[in-house]
Amino acid sequence: YFTAPVSGADVNCAKFTNSSCDKCTDNSACYYCKSTGVCSHYPGWTKLVPRDCPHKQWFYGQCKISGYILIILVPSLVALFLLFFGCCIYCCCCRRCSKWRKKRHDKEELKMKRKRDEMTALHSQRKTERQAKADDIRKKYGLLPSKSSGYERLDDN
Repeated sequence: YFTAPVSGADVNCAKFTNSSCDKCTDNSACYYCKSTGVCSHYPGWTKLVPRDCPHKQWFYGQCKISGYILIILVPSLVALFLLFFGCCIYCCCCRRCSKWRKKRHDKEELKMKRKRDEMTALHSQRKTERQAKADDIRKKYGLLPSKSSGYERLDDN
């Protein structure tokens, strides 16, 4: 739809003067000035805005939107698209990173729970071993706790 400008040596834009905008802008080297009705050679990328058309009513490549507006609109739309695309990429990366972080956190939490369970089991095993050793020592010295409370009532007899 939009084409890059070609050199003015290839086309004589003046022959499209006082013709329609469409005939003038069909040629990629020409632009149409609506206020004067003149078809002129487009200066190209060296000079984006032609100075010889008053009221900024010139058309290049099409006749619906003024070239002056296109110079503002196209870069703005490209910047908006790039910003949107950058935000999408950032959001996707953050989501992937947060999923990865959560997965890593869950893995570490599972590892810590397993370690805690092992420590609890080891603690209870050592406690029973200590209790058994203490009972053996009490048995050796005759200090085993009897089934009675260990206190006896003294009678006054």
